[in-house]
Amino acid sequence: MNKVLVLGGGSWGTTLANLLAEKDHDVSLWARNSKIFSKEKTHWINNKYLPKYKLSKQLTIISNLKNAFRDVDLIIIAIPSKGFRSISSKISKYLDKQKILIASKGIENQSFMTMSEIFVDETNYSKKNIMVLSGPNIADEIMRKNISASVIAGDDKKTLGYVSDLFNTDFFKIFLSNDTKGVEMAGALKNLYAICSGLSDGLGFESNTKAMLLTRSLSEMSDLFKKINANPLTLLGLSGVGDLIATSSSKKSRNYSFGKLLGKGNSSNKALGMINQSVEGHRTLKVIYFEKKKLSLNMPIIEALYKIVYLKQEPRKCFLKFIHESGNIDTAYD
Repeated sequence: MNKVLVLGGGSWGTTLANLLAEKDHDVSLWARNSKIFSKEKTHWINNKYLPKYKLSKQLTIISNLKNAFRDVDLIIIAIPSKGFRSISSKISKYLDKQKILIASKGIENQSFMTMSEIFVDETNYSKKNIMVLSGPNIADEIMRKNISASVIAGDDKKTLGYVSDLFNTDFFKIFLSNDTKGVEMAGALKNLYAICSGLSDGLGFESNTKAMLLTRSLSEMSDLFKKINANPLTLLGLSGVGDLIATSSSKKSRNYSFGKLLGKGNSSNKALGMINQSVEGHRTLKVIYFEKKKLSLNMPIIEALYKIVYLKQEPRKCFLKFIHESGNIDTAYD
């Protein structure tokens, strides 16, 4: 795999492209709006999402989608979930046995499909050529070369190992998993609980509350995993508790920031406007809320968050109520 194409010019797509380009791989980055990139001497800068950083001189920015696929070995998709089905359909005619790495997180509203399931649905692509990437990855921290890690999941262990080697550096490490469904679901679900974490902070609660909240979040996610045939043990890894910790505590997290704004009394629409970027958890909340009803699952945190975000009920009252609706079992036992 010598030539890589990254689809998505947001902070995450740009970070992944830059990470590989800095290792002297042949990397092209396609953005829906390439005008957000400008050149300062020999370096590109993403003026909208990562304006503080000069990107690798090895990175190529392209705007022609058709030409972008020439001689490509690995395609990385890192666009918001709301546009994932559309881009999958659009690129299906350009696919020719390339390896696909999906770095987008989310669940489709109508179908409850993960991103890899949508990709297969739109392209009829072989699952053995598809991998997913997830983990506690704040883009800004990786750009600053803070020590970070992520997980790649897929069916072909040899390919997973090869792709992980493409990424591995002194400050960024890739781990492997065979639970594609679990890794994707964990990456989508943690956004909801990150909103709740921000909400807790916005309401003025402190460390004890957050510890309780995140612990119960893992319990709720585990119950859902059992229903959808994903491995609950995946939640103990980077895509689960790892991503949950990072996204639930970082001011760089849009989901956490959204929740904190809600806790401080802002409406959902006002909070979204203040962030002015995609908040994946806001979209995912509705689909998880209705799916848990179909599955007859008790998920009090999701219930409370839905009432706050979509039914516009009073945040403090809803937040306190979930504690008493969580039952009294800590970890499962017979």
